[in-house]
Amino acid sequence: MKSKLIYILFIICISGCKKATTKNDTELAQETQNNPVEVSMDTNAANFLKDSSVTALSIGIYKDDKTYIKHYGEIDRSKGNPPNDKTLFEIASITKTLTGTLAAQAVLDGKLNLDDDIRKYLDGDYKNLEYEGQPILIKHILTHTASLPSNNKGINELSRKNEDSLSFKFAEVEGKYSKDLYFNYLKEITLDTVPGTRYRYSNLGANLMGHILETTYEKSFSTLLDEFVFKKAGMTNTKMNLNEEEHSRLANGYDDKGNQMPHFPMPIKLWGAAGALKSSMPDLIKYMQFQLDNSNAVVQESHKKIYQEDNDEWVGYFWRVDENKEGAFYHHHGGMFGANTYFYVYPEYKMGIAVTTNVGGGRAASVLGEVADGLLDDLKPFGEKSISRAISNVCFEDVDKGIQYYHQLKKENPNGYNFSNENELNVLGYRLLRKGKIKAAIKVFTLLVAEFPEASNPYDSLGEGYFEDKNYELSLLNYKKSLVLNPENDNAKMMIERINNISTK
Repeated sequence: MKSKLIYILFIICISGCKKATTKNDTELAQETQNNPVEVSMDTNAANFLKDSSVTALSIGIYKDDKTYIKHYGEIDRSKGNPPNDKTLFEIASITKTLTGTLAAQAVLDGKLNLDDDIRKYLDGDYKNLEYEGQPILIKHILTHTASLPSNNKGINELSRKNEDSLSFKFAEVEGKYSKDLYFNYLKEITLDTVPGTRYRYSNLGANLMGHILETTYEKSFSTLLDEFVFKKAGMTNTKMNLNEEEHSRLANGYDDKGNQMPHFPMPIKLWGAAGALKSSMPDLIKYMQFQLDNSNAVVQESHKKIYQEDNDEWVGYFWRVDENKEGAFYHHHGGMFGANTYFYVYPEYKMGIAVTTNVGGGRAASVLGEVADGLLDDLKPFGEKSISRAISNVCFEDVDKGIQYYHQLKKENPNGYNFSNENELNVLGYRLLRKGKIKAAIKVFTLLVAEFPEASNPYDSLGEGYFEDKNYELSLLNYKKSLVLNPENDNAKMMIERINNISTK
C-alpha cells in the first residue's frame, strides 16, 4: 500500500526536481520509491494534505550536497493550480533571520557592537528606553529581550478582539503606518523590566534593527539585503516590494476556514525587517546553503548563542537555537495572515529543511510543523528518533495502548528515541486535542506531567486539556501548579482569571 501511495502522489503532484527526458514516468516513479528523501517528502506531504484546512504545500531539502524541491496540492481550492518553483510565498518572520545576518555583518565590519546602547542610533531624546538605569542594548533587540511591545501601536489592541475580519484590520493598520508614527510610538513606550532578562517576541524591535542598520551603513535596508545576502547567496527571487509580474506569482493566502486573506501591505512604508519578504522555494534552498557554509564568518557570527532561554534553548541573531547531544540547529517560523513557513538548518547534519503553505493561523502552523519534524526524523543520519511520531498512530487508535507502547520503548530502547524533550509528548497531546480527542489528549498530558514533574509547561498543557473538557476544577489546579513553577507564565495567569470568572457566574 505504501509504495502504491507514493506512485500515485508522484503522478498527481508537481515535482521541483528536473524531469529527465530519457526516462518515462514509470522509471521516474521507481526512482522516487528508492530515494529515501523523496519517499519522506511524499509521505509527510500526504499526511499534511489529509487536514481539511490546507490545500497546498511546498517542501525544499538540501542534503548531501543535493537539492530536492517538490510541490503538492493546489494554491486555490478546486482550481487545479499547484505551486511551482516560480511561486512566491510570504515568508513573514523568516525575514528576521536575514536581518540578523545583516546585523552580524555590521558587527564584523565594526559598525555595531552587541553592547551598544540602541539610543546611539536614534535621533532625539529616548530616556524612556531604559529600566532602572539599564538601557536597551543591540543584543537585546536581536534576542527579543528588549522588553519592547510585540507590534506597532494599534495591533495589540486589535488582537484582544475575536473577529473574523481581524486580519483585514491588521493589514489596514500596517498599511497606514509611517516612520513618523513608529518613532512617536517609540517615545511613548514604558519598559516594565530590565532589558536582557526576559524573552518577549517583538516585531517592533526587529523593525528598529532595520533602522539601526540603515543608520550605520547609510544605505537602505533593501540595498543591504541585496549587497550582503542576496548576491552572495545567489538569491534572485526574494523581494520585499513586488512589481506587477512578480505579484502575479504571489500565492493567494487563506485562513483555515478557506477564507482568502490579505497580503502584507505594499509598498513597505517601514523597513520590512520584521517580516515583509516574499521568496520562492529555490531561493530558500540557496539561503539554506548560505547558512550552512561553515567557512562564512558572517554566518558563524549570526549563529552565535547570545541569550539562553532554557537549558538547551538559545537565541542568536534572531535565530532560535536548540542544542542537544547531537549538536545545535537553527530555526525560525514565519506566519502571516495567509501563510506559514518553517525554516531549519542543521550544520551537524549538513542539511536544511524548508516547508511552506499558503494557509495562515495556528492550526496550519501546527500541521506544517509536524511535516518538518517528520522530515527531520526520517532523514537525519544519526541520533534519536522522535518518540512522538513512534507512538502517534497507536495513540490515535487507542491512547491507552499508545501509552503502553511508550513505556515499552522507553524500557527496551531508551537510547533510540528522544525521551528527554518534553515537547515530544506536548506536541502529540495538542494534535489529539486539535482533532477533538480531548480525553485522549488529557491522558497524554498526564503522562507528560508524570515524566517532567518539575517543568511548568506540562501542567499548563494539562490545564488546557481539562479546560477543553470543561473540568474547570482540575484545570485551575494545573494552571496554578504551572504558575508556581514559572511565576512569569502569562498564559496561566490569564487562564486562572478566566476560570475564576466562569466559576463566579
